[in-house]
Amino acid sequence: MMENEGFVSVVIPAFNAERFIQNAVGSCVSQTYRPLEIVVVNDGSTDSTVERVRRLFYLVKSDEVLLKLVEIDQNRGAANALKIGFSITKGSYVCWLSADDMFIYDRKIEKQVAQMKKKGAMWSYYRNAYEGTALSTARLQRNSYLSHLAFLDPLFINDSYLRMMLLLFRNPINGSSIMIRRDCFETYGQFDPLARNVDLDGDLWMRYSCLKLELAAIRGAPVFYREHLNQTSKKRELMLYGSELTRMRMLTFLARKGILLYMLKKFSPYLPIILSTKQPLERPFVSEFLFNYILCHRKEFNRILVKWVHKSLVDVRNHPNYFMLDRNRFLQDLESFSESPEFKRFEENISKQWVSCIGDDVN
Repeated sequence: MMENEGFVSVVIPAFNAERFIQNAVGSCVSQTYRPLEIVVVNDGSTDSTVERVRRLFYLVKSDEVLLKLVEIDQNRGAANALKIGFSITKGSYVCWLSADDMFIYDRKIEKQVAQMKKKGAMWSYYRNAYEGTALSTARLQRNSYLSHLAFLDPLFINDSYLRMMLLLFRNPINGSSIMIRRDCFETYGQFDPLARNVDLDGDLWMRYSCLKLELAAIRGAPVFYREHLNQTSKKRELMLYGSELTRMRMLTFLARKGILLYMLKKFSPYLPIILSTKQPLERPFVSEFLFNYILCHRKEFNRILVKWVHKSLVDVRNHPNYFMLDRNRFLQDLESFSESPEFKRFEENISKQWVSCIGDDVN
Protein backbone atom coordinates (compact mmCIF):
# COMPACT_ATOMS: atom_id res chain seq x y z
CA MET A 1 0.00 0.00 0.00
CA MET A 2 1.26 3.46 -0.90
CA GLU A 3 0.02 4.83 2.42
CA ASN A 4 2.96 3.14 4.11
CA GLU A 5 5.59 4.62 1.81
CA GLY A 6 5.70 8.08 3.44
CA PHE A 7 5.13 11.53 2.05
CA VAL A 8 6.04 12.69 -1.41
CA SER A 9 6.12 16.48 -1.76
CA VAL A 10 5.55 18.67 -4.81
CA VAL A 11 6.93 22.22 -4.72
CA ILE A 12 5.23 24.78 -6.98
CA PRO A 13 7.06 28.14 -7.22
CA ALA A 14 4.50 30.74 -8.31
CA PHE A 15 4.92 34.32 -9.48
CA ASN A 16 1.85 36.04 -10.94
CA ALA A 17 0.43 32.64 -11.83
CA GLU A 18 -3.28 33.39 -11.36
CA ARG A 19 -4.14 31.96 -14.80
CA PHE A 20 -2.47 28.60 -14.19
CA ILE A 21 -2.15 27.83 -10.48
CA GLN A 22 -5.47 26.03 -10.07
CA ASN A 23 -4.65 23.63 -12.92
CA ALA A 24 -1.18 23.01 -11.50
CA VAL A 25 -2.45 22.20 -8.00
CA GLY A 26 -5.35 20.20 -9.38
CA SER A 27 -3.00 18.04 -11.43
CA CYS A 28 -1.13 17.19 -8.21
CA VAL A 29 -4.32 16.32 -6.32
CA SER A 30 -5.27 13.99 -9.20
CA GLN A 31 -2.16 11.89 -8.61
CA THR A 32 -2.78 8.36 -7.32
CA TYR A 33 0.12 8.53 -4.87
CA ARG A 34 -0.74 9.07 -1.22
CA PRO A 35 0.20 10.61 1.18
CA LEU A 36 1.00 13.73 -0.82
CA GLU A 37 2.14 17.20 0.19
CA ILE A 38 1.73 20.18 -2.16
CA VAL A 39 3.74 23.29 -1.28
CA VAL A 40 2.95 26.46 -3.24
CA VAL A 41 5.63 29.10 -2.76
CA ASN A 42 4.25 32.53 -3.65
CA ASP A 43 7.25 34.46 -4.96
CA GLY A 44 6.03 38.00 -4.32
CA SER A 45 3.08 37.85 -6.74
CA THR A 46 1.18 41.07 -7.39
CA ASP A 47 -1.88 39.40 -8.94
CA SER A 48 -4.51 37.12 -7.38
CA THR A 49 -2.27 34.02 -7.12
CA VAL A 50 -2.50 33.90 -3.31
CA GLU A 51 -6.27 34.32 -3.24
CA ARG A 52 -6.71 31.50 -5.75
CA VAL A 53 -4.49 29.16 -3.75
CA ARG A 54 -6.38 29.96 -0.55
CA ARG A 55 -9.64 29.02 -2.27
CA LEU A 56 -8.13 25.65 -3.09
CA PHE A 57 -7.75 24.81 0.61
CA TYR A 58 -11.49 24.20 0.67
CA LEU A 59 -11.28 21.83 -2.30
CA VAL A 60 -8.42 19.71 -0.92
CA LYS A 61 -10.24 17.94 1.89
CA SER A 62 -8.50 14.59 1.87
CA ASP A 63 -6.56 13.66 4.99
CA GLU A 64 -3.92 12.19 2.70
CA VAL A 65 -3.32 15.38 0.70
CA LEU A 66 -1.74 18.34 2.47
CA LEU A 67 -1.74 21.75 0.76
CA LYS A 68 0.56 24.48 2.07
CA LEU A 69 1.08 28.09 1.04
CA VAL A 70 4.40 29.82 1.74
CA GLU A 71 4.65 33.53 1.05
CA ILE A 72 7.82 35.45 0.15
CA ASP A 73 7.57 39.22 0.64
CA GLN A 74 9.13 40.11 -2.72
CA ASN A 75 10.02 38.42 -5.97
CA ARG A 76 13.45 36.78 -5.72
CA GLY A 77 13.22 34.23 -8.53
CA ALA A 78 12.21 30.61 -8.98
CA ALA A 79 15.53 29.23 -7.70
CA ASN A 80 15.06 30.92 -4.33
CA ALA A 81 11.41 29.86 -4.16
CA LEU A 82 12.34 26.26 -4.94
CA LYS A 83 15.08 26.21 -2.34
CA ILE A 84 12.70 27.51 0.34
CA GLY A 85 10.00 25.08 -0.75
CA PHE A 86 12.29 22.05 -0.82
CA SER A 87 13.71 22.97 2.58
CA ILE A 88 10.34 22.98 4.37
CA THR A 89 8.82 19.88 2.76
CA LYS A 90 8.31 16.70 4.74
CA GLY A 91 8.51 14.27 1.84
CA SER A 92 11.24 11.66 1.49
CA TYR A 93 10.96 12.37 -2.25
CA VAL A 94 10.39 15.89 -3.58
CA CYS A 95 9.19 17.04 -7.02
CA TRP A 96 9.18 20.39 -8.76
CA LEU A 97 6.20 21.55 -10.80
CA SER A 98 6.27 24.99 -12.42
CA ALA A 99 3.07 26.92 -11.79
CA ASP A 100 2.27 27.11 -15.51
CA ASP A 101 2.81 23.36 -16.08
CA MET A 102 0.69 20.32 -15.22
CA PHE A 103 1.03 16.63 -14.45
CA ILE A 104 -1.08 14.89 -17.10
CA TYR A 105 -0.59 11.24 -16.08
CA ASP A 106 -2.17 10.38 -12.74
CA ARG A 107 0.43 7.73 -11.89
CA LYS A 108 3.40 10.00 -12.61
CA ILE A 109 4.57 10.17 -8.98
CA GLU A 110 3.65 6.57 -8.16
CA LYS A 111 5.67 5.23 -11.10
CA GLN A 112 8.58 7.58 -10.42
CA VAL A 113 8.95 6.54 -6.78
CA ALA A 114 8.85 2.87 -7.77
CA GLN A 115 11.50 3.34 -10.47
CA MET A 116 13.79 5.28 -8.14
CA LYS A 117 13.52 2.65 -5.43
CA LYS A 118 14.16 -0.12 -7.93
CA LYS A 119 17.33 1.55 -9.22
CA GLY A 120 18.44 3.14 -5.95
CA ALA A 121 18.45 6.51 -7.74
CA MET A 122 19.10 9.79 -5.95
CA TRP A 123 17.24 11.79 -8.60
CA SER A 124 15.15 11.13 -11.66
CA TYR A 125 13.27 12.67 -14.57
CA TYR A 126 10.95 11.64 -17.39
CA ARG A 127 12.53 11.63 -20.82
CA ASN A 128 9.67 13.25 -22.77
CA ALA A 129 6.95 15.84 -22.27
CA TYR A 130 4.04 17.46 -24.04
CA GLU A 131 4.54 21.09 -25.03
CA GLY A 132 2.28 23.81 -26.33
CA THR A 133 0.11 26.80 -25.53
CA ALA A 134 -2.80 24.56 -24.51
CA LEU A 135 -3.07 20.92 -23.45
CA SER A 136 -5.64 20.19 -26.17
CA THR A 137 -3.15 21.08 -28.91
CA ALA A 138 0.09 20.04 -27.20
CA ARG A 139 2.71 18.11 -29.17
CA LEU A 140 4.87 15.30 -27.87
CA GLN A 141 8.43 16.53 -27.38
CA ARG A 142 11.03 13.76 -27.41
CA ASN A 143 14.01 15.26 -25.62
CA SER A 144 17.53 13.97 -26.24
CA TYR A 145 21.08 14.98 -25.34
CA LEU A 146 22.15 15.07 -28.98
CA SER A 147 19.52 16.28 -31.40
CA HIS A 148 18.42 13.57 -33.85
CA LEU A 149 20.66 11.02 -32.11
CA ALA A 150 18.37 9.87 -29.33
CA PHE A 151 19.69 6.30 -29.62
CA LEU A 152 22.86 7.56 -27.88
CA ASP A 153 20.93 8.81 -24.83
CA PRO A 154 21.62 5.69 -22.71
CA LEU A 155 25.34 6.53 -22.89
CA PHE A 156 24.80 9.95 -21.35
CA ILE A 157 22.16 8.81 -18.90
CA ASN A 158 24.42 6.11 -17.50
CA ASP A 159 27.74 7.99 -17.61
CA SER A 160 27.67 11.04 -15.34
CA TYR A 161 30.76 12.72 -16.78
CA LEU A 162 29.60 12.39 -20.39
CA ARG A 163 26.24 13.80 -19.31
CA MET A 164 27.97 16.70 -17.59
CA MET A 165 29.76 17.65 -20.81
CA LEU A 166 26.59 17.42 -22.90
CA LEU A 167 24.73 19.63 -20.43
CA LEU A 168 27.18 22.41 -21.28
CA PHE A 169 25.49 22.66 -24.67
CA ARG A 170 22.02 21.17 -24.27
CA ASN A 171 19.70 20.46 -21.32
CA PRO A 172 17.04 17.89 -22.28
CA ILE A 173 15.72 17.47 -18.71
CA ASN A 174 12.30 19.01 -18.10
CA GLY A 175 12.37 20.47 -14.59
CA SER A 176 8.67 19.77 -13.97
CA SER A 177 9.32 16.05 -14.43
CA ILE A 178 12.07 15.68 -11.82
CA MET A 179 12.03 13.99 -8.43
CA ILE A 180 14.88 14.21 -5.88
CA ARG A 181 15.42 12.19 -2.75
CA ARG A 182 15.55 14.25 0.42
CA ASP A 183 18.89 12.82 1.50
CA CYS A 184 20.25 13.80 -1.92
CA PHE A 185 19.55 17.53 -1.74
CA GLU A 186 20.22 17.72 1.97
CA THR A 187 23.68 16.18 1.50
CA TYR A 188 24.71 17.43 -1.94
CA GLY A 189 22.87 20.73 -2.30
CA GLN A 190 19.99 22.05 -4.32
CA PHE A 191 18.88 25.09 -6.32
CA ASP A 192 21.11 28.16 -6.15
CA PRO A 193 19.15 31.37 -5.44
CA LEU A 194 21.77 33.40 -7.35
CA ALA A 195 20.51 31.81 -10.58
CA ARG A 196 17.08 33.43 -10.01
CA ASN A 197 15.06 32.34 -13.07
CA VAL A 198 17.76 31.35 -15.57
CA ASP A 199 19.32 27.88 -15.83
CA LEU A 200 18.63 27.04 -12.19
CA ASP A 201 17.84 23.51 -13.38
CA GLY A 202 20.82 22.98 -15.71
CA ASP A 203 23.09 24.27 -12.96
CA LEU A 204 21.84 21.66 -10.49
CA TRP A 205 21.91 18.81 -13.04
CA MET A 206 25.54 19.65 -13.81
CA ARG A 207 26.46 19.57 -10.14
CA TYR A 208 24.66 16.25 -9.58
CA SER A 209 26.33 14.82 -12.69
CA CYS A 210 29.80 15.88 -11.53
CA LEU A 211 29.09 14.21 -8.20
CA LYS A 212 28.05 10.99 -10.02
CA LEU A 213 24.74 10.77 -8.17
CA GLU A 214 22.68 7.84 -9.40
CA LEU A 215 20.09 8.93 -11.96
CA ALA A 216 16.93 7.26 -13.27
CA ALA A 217 15.68 8.51 -16.65
CA ILE A 218 12.14 7.18 -17.01
CA ARG A 219 10.32 6.57 -20.25
CA GLY A 220 7.08 8.46 -20.73
CA ALA A 221 5.68 11.98 -21.04
CA PRO A 222 3.59 12.71 -17.91
CA VAL A 223 4.07 16.49 -17.92
CA PHE A 224 2.52 19.31 -19.95
CA TYR A 225 5.01 22.14 -20.44
CA ARG A 226 3.05 25.28 -21.21
CA GLU A 227 4.44 27.84 -23.66
CA HIS A 228 3.46 31.49 -23.24
CA LEU A 229 4.90 34.93 -23.90
CA ASN A 230 5.78 35.70 -20.27
CA GLN A 231 8.23 32.80 -19.92
CA THR A 232 11.81 33.68 -19.03
CA SER A 233 12.93 31.31 -21.79
CA LYS A 234 11.52 33.77 -24.33
CA LYS A 235 14.04 36.44 -23.21
CA ARG A 236 16.98 35.43 -25.36
CA GLU A 237 19.74 37.72 -24.08
CA LEU A 238 18.84 37.06 -20.44
CA MET A 239 18.86 33.31 -21.07
CA LEU A 240 22.19 33.49 -22.90
CA TYR A 241 23.82 35.51 -20.12
CA GLY A 242 22.53 33.38 -17.25
CA SER A 243 23.28 30.07 -18.94
CA GLU A 244 26.83 31.18 -19.68
CA LEU A 245 27.30 32.17 -16.02
CA THR A 246 26.31 28.79 -14.58
CA ARG A 247 28.43 26.91 -17.10
CA MET A 248 31.50 29.10 -16.87
CA ARG A 249 31.35 28.84 -13.09
CA MET A 250 31.46 25.07 -13.44
CA LEU A 251 34.17 25.02 -16.10
CA THR A 252 36.57 27.35 -14.33
CA PHE A 253 36.26 25.26 -11.17
CA LEU A 254 36.78 21.96 -13.00
CA ALA A 255 39.80 23.37 -14.82
CA ARG A 256 41.30 24.69 -11.60
CA LYS A 257 40.90 21.30 -9.87
CA GLY A 258 42.35 19.36 -12.81
CA ILE A 259 39.09 17.50 -13.46
CA LEU A 260 38.21 19.11 -16.77
CA LEU A 261 41.01 17.46 -18.77
CA TYR A 262 39.85 14.02 -17.65
CA MET A 263 36.25 14.79 -18.60
CA LEU A 264 37.20 16.29 -21.96
CA LYS A 265 39.37 13.35 -22.95
CA LYS A 266 36.51 11.01 -22.13
CA PHE A 267 34.07 13.20 -24.05
CA SER A 268 36.30 13.85 -27.08
CA PRO A 269 34.80 11.08 -29.29
CA TYR A 270 31.44 12.90 -29.12
CA LEU A 271 32.78 16.44 -29.46
CA PRO A 272 32.85 16.37 -33.29
CA ILE A 273 29.08 15.89 -33.23
CA ILE A 274 28.74 19.08 -31.17
CA LEU A 275 31.17 20.93 -33.44
CA SER A 276 29.10 20.00 -36.49
CA THR A 277 26.04 21.77 -35.06
CA LYS A 278 25.28 25.39 -34.17
CA GLN A 279 25.27 24.61 -30.43
CA PRO A 280 28.76 26.07 -29.76
CA LEU A 281 27.54 29.39 -31.17
CA GLU A 282 24.79 29.45 -28.52
CA ARG A 283 27.43 29.14 -25.79
CA PRO A 284 30.08 31.67 -26.94
CA PHE A 285 32.11 32.09 -23.73
CA VAL A 286 31.74 28.42 -22.79
CA SER A 287 32.87 27.30 -26.25
CA GLU A 288 35.76 29.75 -26.29
CA PHE A 289 36.94 28.51 -22.90
CA LEU A 290 36.66 24.83 -23.87
CA PHE A 291 38.31 25.27 -27.24
CA ASN A 292 41.20 27.26 -25.78
CA TYR A 293 41.60 24.62 -23.08
CA ILE A 294 41.84 21.87 -25.70
CA LEU A 295 44.34 23.87 -27.74
CA CYS A 296 46.48 24.42 -24.63
CA HIS A 297 46.44 20.62 -24.06
CA ARG A 298 46.59 19.67 -27.75
CA LYS A 299 49.00 16.79 -27.13
CA GLU A 300 46.21 15.00 -25.24
CA PHE A 301 43.83 15.03 -28.21
CA ASN A 302 43.58 13.75 -31.77
CA ARG A 303 45.23 16.07 -34.33
CA ILE A 304 42.15 16.18 -36.53
CA LEU A 305 40.02 17.13 -33.57
CA VAL A 306 42.46 19.89 -32.64
CA LYS A 307 42.26 21.35 -36.15
CA TRP A 308 38.47 21.26 -36.06
CA VAL A 309 38.45 22.90 -32.64
CA HIS A 310 40.70 25.69 -33.91
CA LYS A 311 38.31 26.37 -36.80
CA SER A 312 35.31 26.27 -34.46
CA LEU A 313 36.98 28.78 -32.15
CA VAL A 314 37.30 31.23 -35.05
CA ASP A 315 33.63 30.71 -35.92
CA VAL A 316 32.53 31.37 -32.35
CA ARG A 317 34.57 34.55 -32.08
CA ASN A 318 33.07 35.89 -35.30
CA HIS A 319 29.46 35.15 -34.41
CA PRO A 320 27.07 37.92 -33.19
CA ASN A 321 26.38 36.00 -29.96
CA TYR A 322 30.01 36.49 -28.98
CA PHE A 323 29.56 40.26 -29.02
CA MET A 324 26.14 40.24 -27.39
CA LEU A 325 27.52 39.91 -23.84
CA ASP A 326 29.49 42.54 -21.94
CA ARG A 327 32.66 40.62 -21.05
CA ASN A 328 33.81 42.92 -18.24
CA ARG A 329 30.42 42.80 -16.55
CA PHE A 330 30.27 39.05 -17.12
CA LEU A 331 33.62 38.44 -15.44
CA GLN A 332 32.58 40.53 -12.43
CA ASP A 333 29.31 38.61 -12.12
CA LEU A 334 31.13 35.31 -12.56
CA GLU A 335 33.43 36.14 -9.64
CA SER A 336 30.53 36.85 -7.28
CA PHE A 337 28.53 33.93 -8.71
CA SER A 338 31.39 31.59 -7.85
CA GLU A 339 31.19 32.63 -4.19
CA SER A 340 27.66 31.26 -3.86
CA PRO A 341 27.19 29.14 -0.69
CA GLU A 342 25.46 26.44 -2.75
CA PHE A 343 28.39 26.25 -5.15
CA LYS A 344 30.92 26.28 -2.30
CA ARG A 345 29.08 23.31 -0.85
CA PHE A 346 29.40 21.54 -4.20
CA GLU A 347 33.12 22.33 -4.33
CA GLU A 348 33.63 20.72 -0.94
CA ASN A 349 31.71 17.61 -1.92
CA ILE A 350 33.43 17.05 -5.25
CA SER A 351 36.88 17.74 -3.81
CA LYS A 352 36.29 14.75 -1.54
CA GLN A 353 34.87 12.50 -4.23
CA TRP A 354 36.41 13.07 -7.64
CA VAL A 355 39.72 11.28 -7.18
CA SER A 356 38.06 8.06 -6.03
CA CYS A 357 35.44 8.38 -8.78
CA ILE A 358 38.12 8.63 -11.47
CA GLY A 359 39.94 5.74 -9.90
CA ASP A 360 36.79 3.62 -10.17
CA ASP A 361 36.43 4.53 -13.83
CA VAL A 362 40.02 3.67 -14.64
CA ASN A 363 39.81 0.35 -12.84
